Amino acid sequence: MATEGSHCNTRMSAQYEEKYNSLKKTAGELFKKYKVEISNAINKAFPLFEILRDRGFITNEKYKESRESLIKRISVQEAVYDILSELEKTFDLTLLGALFSKAIMENYPDLKDSYRIFKKEMPDIKDFLETDAENKGQSDAQPSLDQGSGKNSCLNLLWSSPFSMNNTEISNEDSVERRNREEAPEVSTSGVKRKPGTVNPENNSTPGIKKKKKKTGQQPDVPVNFEAEILPVTCKKKTGLLIKRKLERGATRKCIRTEDGNWFTPREFEVRAGYEKANNWRNSLTCGGKTLKLLIELKYIHPPPTTKKVENSDKCVICQDGGKLFGCATCHKVFHEGCHIPPVEIARSGWKCTFCLTRNPPSHQHYRESEVLVKLMEPEELLKCAFLLLIVYASLEGKVFPNIPHENYAKEASQCLEKLRKLDKIKESLLKENYHSVESFVRAMDEFFTIPSCSDAELTQDDFKKNFKEQFAIQETN
Repeated sequence: MATEGSHCNTRMSAQYEEKYNSLKKTAGELFKKYKVEISNAINKAFPLFEILRDRGFITNEKYKESRESLIKRISVQEAVYDILSELEKTFDLTLLGALFSKAIMENYPDLKDSYRIFKKEMPDIKDFLETDAENKGQSDAQPSLDQGSGKNSCLNLLWSSPFSMNNTEISNEDSVERRNREEAPEVSTSGVKRKPGTVNPENNSTPGIKKKKKKTGQQPDVPVNFEAEILPVTCKKKTGLLIKRKLERGATRKCIRTEDGNWFTPREFEVRAGYEKANNWRNSLTCGGKTLKLLIELKYIHPPPTTKKVENSDKCVICQDGGKLFGCATCHKVFHEGCHIPPVEIARSGWKCTFCLTRNPPSHQHYRESEVLVKLMEPEELLKCAFLLLIVYASLEGKVFPNIPHENYAKEASQCLEKLRKLDKIKESLLKENYHSVESFVRAMDEFFTIPSCSDAELTQDDFKKNFKEQFAIQETN
């Protein structure tokens, strides 16, 4: 019997290795061919980045590098493609097992199209992936190890451990336990029996040892898209919507909107919830069961700048928010340093804003539109384009965004924030002098106005063109 088993194991190993290598080669070619399609199906970093890191496909350094690239406004799809290009060099079928796992497929349903391509081209690959095994439970391709002897038993052994690279046998009991672990619903862990000495990963506590109840009012883990511009936050029984854009400009900004339409800074929100003495909003405010401190560490929220609390009674002309403001020496309008274009020269006495510097465009000379468009982006042209951007910003941030009604607030506010992020990219390109001519700037703005309007109060493309002609003294359009 030992000899027969030995021969069986040898045949199993040879058959498995041959089949595995064949599938690996074909799958590798498909992976290389469809990297773009796979990347386009990934619309958010979590949980793909975390699963690839936790399962050892990418290093912590690569994980951090990819997360940091998102902060630089590189799209998620571009970051994913970069990761996949690296993984292509060491491609293995286990990568597809993770990529098409249940946890990933549920979060990225568009990946199903890529999965169908692999299954169509390689019908046998289903036996090497986690997805089918999880969906079918004990599949016909994975029978018990004690179903018989001879040729059939060798074949059974071959398919009983499709993920084993060293022929280590995995029992059905282990497989069931693994599936139960991965598919277990997110429920309260209180009263759940665990093996002695095991640690609850949610709170790093050992069962059987009573632990004082946290006083943060942290809600259980709930599904949240942490990549979204608006996040639901909780502090005790107090709930609100956190606007990332406002928080990343400073923790003294009123960046949390409650259902009654009032706005609060994180500290004010914390106080309203009953933590007058805490002054630790990063830990007391949670989103989806995660503290804001953790979300900042994971780069889902850009850390607000560290500044001393300096409040002005006035409001910024552009965003209509308070905080640390700087005044123009001529018109006495006030701005946040970063809301003005270009940024406020805070060290300069007698500083004048862009509105004042472009107030009286020359009237003694007029141009054709075609003549203006071919102009190089010299300092004078750049200043005029900055003025045009400020007008658009003031409309969106100062008029539209603060006045979005409560009905469908999250949807309409998200649409408005999407437009502001697009405007941020144009602003960044302008300040970096990436627009070499006036025409290149105008083209970027034309593309911006293809985004649907958030409100009737928003500046229209016709309004922009009118301002453009006035600033550049355009009299004729041909």
